[in-house]
Amino acid sequence: MMEVKNETIKQLAEKSFNTVFRTTTEAPGFMHLVFSEELTPYQFRCILTDLKKELSALTVSKFNKKLDYHWLVRFDQQENTPFHVDNAADQSILMLGYEPSEIKSELQIADYHAYAETYKTPEDYYSTFSPVFKAEDDLLKPFTSKISTANKNKYSIVILNNSSPKPNVDTLGVFHKARILNKDLSKSRIVNSMVLNVVEADKITEYEIKENRFLNNNLISK
Repeated sequence: MMEVKNETIKQLAEKSFNTVFRTTTEAPGFMHLVFSEELTPYQFRCILTDLKKELSALTVSKFNKKLDYHWLVRFDQQENTPFHVDNAADQSILMLGYEPSEIKSELQIADYHAYAETYKTPEDYYSTFSPVFKAEDDLLKPFTSKISTANKNKYSIVILNNSSPKPNVDTLGVFHKARILNKDLSKSRIVNSMVLNVVEADKITEYEIKENRFLNNNLISK
């Protein structure tokens, strides 16, 4: 976890990049940022979109590719999920922005590449890879990290590598799952979800409409 105090968005992106866009299992594949300053929901969404732009610039510099929105939504969620990678391009990044909430929850992140190394060869696992982990979760336990994702006073962001193990992918992904510890539908647990596909740097994208809708619309999905 990194507590954000006086860092610029560019500094946050630089500190997160090698950890998230990892090429070996020595890096965890995710970054957890907790903001100590008071924010409004709009200011927080601006941080998310600005962070996407800085990470995209670094992706161009390192891989000659950029980040393009697959989706960006804001929803109120109190459901547990299995270990999975979100539906997106083979190489993608997930940013989850958590607004203050009294609902206690955690995000579990499992390094499926480290798990694959327990096979005779990692390719034995990759050949049967599923976006949703279908075996017992206990198999992933030695490779799992837990992040507290709810704080009644602070905003936080988790950036993680959402990629699948495919030959055209430059970086190593991880599984994630949400676990709600005290479900209470009379209260809110608002999550800003942003999936970013890694695409060719010269690909023409129309991101401004999606971005403006996300920033200026207070709609919360269920």
